[in-house]
Amino acid sequence: MGERKILVIDDEFPVRYLVEHQLKRRGFDVMSAKDGPSGLEVAFAYKPDLIVLDIMMPKMDGFEVCEEIRENPDTARTPVIFLTACVTKEHKLQAFKAGADDYLMKPFQADELEAHIAAVLRRNHAAPEKGAPAPSKRARITSLFSPKGGVGTTTLAIQLAEAVALHEDQSVMLMDLDLPLGGIAPALSLYTNRHIIDLLNEPEEEIDIDRVKRFSQRHRASLWVTPAPGVLVESSRMPNPARLERALDVIAESGHQVILDLGSNLNKLTLAALRKSDVVYMVTSGQPVANKLHNAFLGSAKQLGLEPQRLLPVINELHGNVSNGVDLNRVPVARIPHANEQSRTRLWLRDQGIQKLVSVMI
Repeated sequence: MGERKILVIDDEFPVRYLVEHQLKRRGFDVMSAKDGPSGLEVAFAYKPDLIVLDIMMPKMDGFEVCEEIRENPDTARTPVIFLTACVTKEHKLQAFKAGADDYLMKPFQADELEAHIAAVLRRNHAAPEKGAPAPSKRARITSLFSPKGGVGTTTLAIQLAEAVALHEDQSVMLMDLDLPLGGIAPALSLYTNRHIIDLLNEPEEEIDIDRVKRFSQRHRASLWVTPAPGVLVESSRMPNPARLERALDVIAESGHQVILDLGSNLNKLTLAALRKSDVVYMVTSGQPVANKLHNAFLGSAKQLGLEPQRLLPVINELHGNVSNGVDLNRVPVARIPHANEQSRTRLWLRDQGIQKLVSVMI
């Protein structure tokens, strides 16, 4: 991958210099342009393997540049990653409508940008020719559930979905079943005007992957998110579990890895999701109360029609360190330490924990 050509289009010289310097150190052949018109000129002549593109620029904004890239036959299939400080839902939606392959926010880490570039290049290299049949291999369904709220199931579900999409070259459907309010949409700045309850109230026989995506939003090139409503809904609108089972079958059979955030409420819908899942990550914070509820749930698994071997404990230290002697009646499959940008070691340990979860579910 060392000879891959990257074009950086950004009106801010410090950003252009930083990105170009970092990518050259990684062995890429890099060119840059300071605005849209000059960027298009370089793109058509240079024919890069990938373009890193800003949104807010003079003369032409990034959306216009991306649309022209897509309209030119020589660059129509060239991957485009938007690298921008624009954080609104509208900007992200417009970027994907213009033809973006990925969307990364400023400020960013150099390693983070390189990981996104590598993932997009791998996907683009492995993508079938237009018109070729899609792979038919059924993907797996993975749920995250905790009998106790406030232990970070939503954050962990998002991190897991992004890890699978970014590092495993897998298409992912992340669905928020922590109903009705959910937590994924506010965390990712997504719309909730079309949501999972709307999807599951569609006629069962009409639910296919295209219809599922109408009620979902792209967060990454290979990551779709079906949000919760974000508001209270009438009990009469709560869908039949059979609709959920149908949707999960459709998504998995289309080849998308399914990741479900079930929150902490056990009801007919979440129970159906648990029974349908290939893997269930049982999340606990490692604190005594959370562990006690976790153990009680595992002890009741067979009564609920759940196979205990599919329920895998995960310690998510959302609020900081816990003692080494965590009292669980089963050995956890992974431990996710609390981490922040001031603790590079703990960030590494957190990522290793998430990769452990990925290795189990893939």
